[in-house]
Amino acid sequence: MARPNSKRLSLNRLAEDWREAIFNSIKSIRLKDAVAVLSATGCRPAELEMGVVICIRNNRLMISIPGAKVNQEMGRGQPLRAICVDRTTPWGGYLFTRAAECSGEMTVKYDAGGVSQRLREKSRELWPRRKTLVSAYSYRHFIGKSMKESGETPEKIAMTLGHASDFSQTVYGRASGSKKTSGMHGIVLAVAKNPVRHSAKLDKFKHNNHPTNHNTLRT
Repeated sequence: MARPNSKRLSLNRLAEDWREAIFNSIKSIRLKDAVAVLSATGCRPAELEMGVVICIRNNRLMISIPGAKVNQEMGRGQPLRAICVDRTTPWGGYLFTRAAECSGEMTVKYDAGGVSQRLREKSRELWPRRKTLVSAYSYRHFIGKSMKESGETPEKIAMTLGHASDFSQTVYGRASGSKKTSGMHGIVLAVAKNPVRHSAKLDKFKHNNHPTNHNTLRT
């Protein structure tokens, strides 16, 4: 069961254009680079702190992300994943231009705690009357929610989020019947170093959370 203050639930309390509003309001190039990566990939803030590589390959925008939650012995996480991002999104177009200015490749790094703090400050600045604030994890939940509402495969979602098992994605961005975020994630392709394991628990979770099932889990 999700905590009442979890970011996946708070997405419904944010302005519909919150990603665009925050992105357009940022003046600092360094912060804008970081927020563009969060918007485009939903990576963990700790992964942003480790350094995310932006490159242009065959005129496509590719983003390589090192895994922050990896335990090889336990079979957790993806050590490395690469995501092809839609260049027509505001952040995709921005990152493509930035990488082109750097001879086709650049690394974006930002302190994990610092980027969330800047985002909270931006939230208060843009929506002073709202109690729900945006954090770095809000982007991760949005990507998960949008991919689910878009009908993307559990394997693609897992690779995008850096999971070793497809069950881990149940924590992020629960899909709604209205599918308001369908087609908004901007993830063209995702590949990961290791294969994604399918968990039978995911099938059970989907069954229990199906709208027509009277035993729907409350979150």
